[in-house]
Amino acid sequence: MTKEENRGVLLKNKKHFIIKFISSLFIRIFLLAIPIYYSYAIDSITLGNFDMAYQMLIMFFVFTVLYRITEIINQITYYKLYSNLYKTYLDLGLSKTCNNSLYSLSRFSLSEYSNIMSEDFETLSDYYATMVIRIVEILEAIFIVIYFFTINVFIGYVTLFVCLIVLFLLITFNPIIARTNGERKNRHDKRISLFQELLLSVKEIKGFNIFNVARTRTLNNVTDYLKWNDKLNIDKYNLKQVSLGLIDIFQVIALVIGVSLIARGETTIGVLTIIYNYYAKLNTLYTSIITLFESKINVKIARLRIHKLFQYASSNYGEVEEKNKIAGQIEFKNVLYGNKKDPILNNVSFKILPNTFTVITGASGSGKTGIFDLLLRYNRQHEGSVLVDDTSISKYDSKQIGNIISAVRKNPTFFNMSIRDNLSIFDANFENIVSLCKEFNIHDYIMALDLGYDTVLLTDATNINNDVKYVLAIIRVLLKRTKIMLFDETFDYLSHDISVKVLDALKMMISDNTIVVITKNKEIIESDFVNQVIMLENNKLLATGIHKELNKKNANYSKEAELQK
Repeated sequence: MTKEENRGVLLKNKKHFIIKFISSLFIRIFLLAIPIYYSYAIDSITLGNFDMAYQMLIMFFVFTVLYRITEIINQITYYKLYSNLYKTYLDLGLSKTCNNSLYSLSRFSLSEYSNIMSEDFETLSDYYATMVIRIVEILEAIFIVIYFFTINVFIGYVTLFVCLIVLFLLITFNPIIARTNGERKNRHDKRISLFQELLLSVKEIKGFNIFNVARTRTLNNVTDYLKWNDKLNIDKYNLKQVSLGLIDIFQVIALVIGVSLIARGETTIGVLTIIYNYYAKLNTLYTSIITLFESKINVKIARLRIHKLFQYASSNYGEVEEKNKIAGQIEFKNVLYGNKKDPILNNVSFKILPNTFTVITGASGSGKTGIFDLLLRYNRQHEGSVLVDDTSISKYDSKQIGNIISAVRKNPTFFNMSIRDNLSIFDANFENIVSLCKEFNIHDYIMALDLGYDTVLLTDATNINNDVKYVLAIIRVLLKRTKIMLFDETFDYLSHDISVKVLDALKMMISDNTIVVITKNKEIIESDFVNQVIMLENNKLLATGIHKELNKKNANYSKEAELQK
């Protein structure tokens, strides 16, 4: 995350920062005033002036009530500020995720990404939400030191000295604790990742009877995490106790000086109570400062991890104004994609005309899916151009691409919510949803489920029939009705009857849509409604044209087509 991006998040919440600062400032003023009025009451009682003592106690009570009211306002403001900061950071994180390539995202384990989106953004939010009160508390500590100088120069120097010593300890040991926390955080990610792996591998563990191996591996990982977690907590605890212990020692020294001043008639008992109360505040203040230093350590680690997420996210899309009408032409020009030494697509060029039905075929590993990766902007090519309507696909922003292209992937995923809600994202008219489900013969299956259309789907939809899963993925595309529709080996997973029904529906849409299908299905490849076949071999373009013509004129195509049967 850049400084500008972080500053943008903070500026969006400046109103709550201002309210937080004002309420925090008044809280500290009230807390400083309360001991003073209490000391005046003590001095008045000592002098026998009980009327004045009552007045001071009334003021003591008023400031205490004001403090409590302001504390409530301050806490409410904190929660609002924290919530707004977290939502703003999270929204930025979601945008960066969607603007990242799959290659970049593949650097993250599931646990590491989850921790960034939850814990790291929460860490930043809490740090900035509490920073305001910490700044005010530091100002309070400065006021206390100055106030002690007005009481007695020796008490002032004693207080200043202990403040500097504690500050030196914090600055000295902060980097050590930061390194320990970094080690703990890394092991925390591995630990969470291992738990997720354990759940996903239950079948293998049971099938191979390797529970002891999994158990040993897990316990070793957890033991390593706990070692660093213990070291971190012990180091933090020791630093805190040493710092607060020093303040306690110098509090006694200041009180002894205060008593000697009373003995010489140079001050009053009330002032002694102020010294005692203000040193107690210094204890609390330094606890807060220690917490701030700990937060700063966590923030440093969080920023490093967030930077990894933000590092390669695209930010230069959206240079093309949204067009009223998209023709739907696709063109690849000399595209090199994937590892340069072993590319997924190697100098591939072809053109798909608008309002046509195109089949992309070839042996497994020939690079077919790479075409869809680039069209959906999951990754970028190293060389060459990918064009939509003669415009580089990189010039469109994410919203424009989503409005132009939609796809059914090999392994479609769904949101963990009902069938109805998953499809309503694309069309709020439930009648349209039911109509398509009936057309593709899955309505009766859905209604036979215990909750019908309110059945909650698992992310991979393994809790429903495989045919139904793919049909639901197809229906999403049909409901969205983008100009370009991509189907990645979808028909290779469908039963014949369902496949025929879906193809019949797509045939009716060819006049208005550019439809591209990756398949090895011979019936589809040889169909009359297919306007173009693009065949890849060894990650290069082997042939392009109509099946009948290619089969007669292109020996390489005929040979490869025969091998695919």
